[in-house]
Amino acid sequence: MRKTLFLCFNLIIIVFIGCIVLPEKHPKEIKGQKITTAPVIDGKLDDAIWKKAPRYTGFVDRNMNNEPADDQSVIQLVYSDKAIYLAWYCYDAQPDQIVANVTEHQMRPFAEDWISFTIDPSHTHQFMDRVFFQSNPNGIKFISHPPLHIPLNELPNQWNVEATIVDDGWIVEMEIPWELLNYPQTDEPIDIGINFDRGHLRTGANTWWSKVRFIEDGRDDGHWVNVLPPQK
Repeated sequence: MRKTLFLCFNLIIIVFIGCIVLPEKHPKEIKGQKITTAPVIDGKLDDAIWKKAPRYTGFVDRNMNNEPADDQSVIQLVYSDKAIYLAWYCYDAQPDQIVANVTEHQMRPFAEDWISFTIDPSHTHQFMDRVFFQSNPNGIKFISHPPLHIPLNELPNQWNVEATIVDDGWIVEMEIPWELLNYPQTDEPIDIGINFDRGHLRTGANTWWSKVRFIEDGRDDGHWVNVLPPQK
């Protein structure tokens, strides 16, 4: 009896450990690329900068033991002294089943298709220091942990988002002014915590660019390296 209980206990421990999602041994990195000419935020990726900027992919599904996502996403990230610019290409094998219900800004998209950009400007790895910028195929704007000095009804006017559904998925462009972030004052380039994730209603996937554990504080997101924010 005692031996049976011991074996059962060990089996439970093994199953529990197998369910733990380990972080990346080496978090993914994006090298900071500063630009002087900003892209037009129109939900299209025909600007010169998007044709030249590096593309990053390799999203994994956190709901499927971090297996590679069936419908991949491709991201691009650049910045200027004014703002941070993002391009998303969310591939979908069945684009006619893309779901976008939310049409109001500052209403968080949930039971539909959505994307989220997470930024940790001071690289503290703490939940309250991260800012989440989210959108959906309708191009809505949602910020979690926004600056306290900006009224919620004015937040949508502070940044730009445009989205477009295309033949093989959907595209999102974002322009996020540095003024929306509490970043450190520095004369030297710094590393910033970042991540990208996507909710896919049709498949139930929650896909991430840099694999993370199911925790908030101490989470190992990806790194945006050698970035020089503007002087405040």
